[in-house]
Formats: sequence, structure tokens, C-alpha cells
Amino acid sequence: MGRPVWQRRVIIWVWPARFIAARATRMPVIGWLIKRFFFDGDYIAYLPARQKEIAKAKVVLPDMVVNHFIERAGFRFLMHQCICRESNKCKNYPASVGCLFLGEAAKGINSALGREVSVAEAKAFQKKVQELGLLNLVGRNRLDKIWLGVSPADHLMTICHCCECCCLWKIIPHLSASIGNMLQKLDGVDLNVSDSCRGCGKCVPVCFARAIEVVNSRAVIGTECRGCGRCTDACPEKAITLTLADNDFINRCIARFNGYVTID
Repeated sequence: MGRPVWQRRVIIWVWPARFIAARATRMPVIGWLIKRFFFDGDYIAYLPARQKEIAKAKVVLPDMVVNHFIERAGFRFLMHQCICRESNKCKNYPASVGCLFLGEAAKGINSALGREVSVAEAKAFQKKVQELGLLNLVGRNRLDKIWLGVSPADHLMTICHCCECCCLWKIIPHLSASIGNMLQKLDGVDLNVSDSCRGCGKCVPVCFARAIEVVNSRAVIGTECRGCGRCTDACPEKAITLTLADNDFINRCIARFNGYVTID
């Protein structure tokens, strides 16, 4: 039946210590143990909120990928609350927009934490996520398997709905590289800064990975970029653009996630 509700309350209570725990991963032995028990085999990635023209209709890329997995999943479980926003007392987005979990392992989640939803309900929720301006973070996340008390990890797909202020992965600048690299930029996502950049720096604080800095009055995007695309929306000059390599981007995304998680 999964973890009892009181354990969720403990996580919320210790939430402020997450940055200390992240820095501990840089210690050789401790870092190896943390990776082995909490992150082993993970793969997660942001789906940038971009539109694509298909059959003369504009569709949102995250919806295409997420809805594909919603339709395929043998079981769908929607959380009542987002543990990140609730813990952080988010003032910008509703804590009631929680994670969606797909796959056989999701059947073991404590029913007090959420409910099973139909394909139609899950898709309607995904539409709400896009309207709120939240980003989808998708993949296999062993931490969810552990705190939810379900198994196996490769039969649980996590679909987080992340905000720039509360996402757990704001710890990424403090993590060891081997753990931080579990959160990857999707192949084919590219961000560029044009000559219209004035170096105002408004893109800098929205980058959770600290991958942007202003150098000689121009924004520079470094290798730590995870391709979430928040900087493109923050730029008042629209000087930062996000592009996708080719028309097969959707299929490649789906194939990559299928390599880590089984949800049928």
C-alpha cells in the first residue's frame, strides 16, 4: 500500500536541508552511496513548452509526448498535492497541482496521497498544467520509488509539473556531476543568444541550473543548460531562442524514455 502519510510529513519537515544533502554528494564515499541508493539508473528530462505545426494545427510538444504515455499506461495515479510546492510554501503556483505517476508500480502508491485517473482526466490535467505555465519533467526517478514505497523503479514513470521557484532540482548546482547528470538536456534541443541581447540579466535568476551568466553585456549559456527553456520567456528582447533539431524530435523523445521505463 505504499508509504504511510506521516512519512510525507517528515519529508516536508526536512525539506530545507536538501541543499546540505546535495553538497554531501561531492564527498567521495558519501556521494557514491547516495548515488547508488537514491539515483541509480535514473533518467529525467524537461520537455520545453514549444509549439509545433502539424496538419495545419499548432500543438504543444510536451502535450504530444506526455499524452502518448498517458494513453499507453496501464495505470495512472495523480497526486493530490505537489510535495515541492507544499514544502516551499509556493506563492506563485497552486500546490494542488501534483505529480502524475504512470505504470504498474503506481498501483502501490498509498491511496491517501491521490487517486487513479482515466486517460481523459489525465489529459485534462495536462492541459491545465500548460495553461498554468508549469513545465513537464519526465522520466525514471528512483527518489519517487523510494519515498512512495513502490517497486520496481523501472515500472514507474514520473511526470512532474515544475515551477521555477520550488523544483527539487534547484539543488543541481550543489550536486556531484555524476548525480546532476541524471537530469539531462534532451537530444536535439538547442538554445542560442542573438545579437539583440542587451545583457539585462533577467534570464539569469530563472535558470535553476545556473547555466547562464552575463559576460561583456551579453548572456552566455553554458554546458550546464538542461534545455527547459525558461530563459526564452524571461528575455524581454526575445534574444534567446530554443530550437529543435528536426521533425523526428517527438519520436526520439518517446524512444529515449521507453529505454528507461516500462508503463504498459
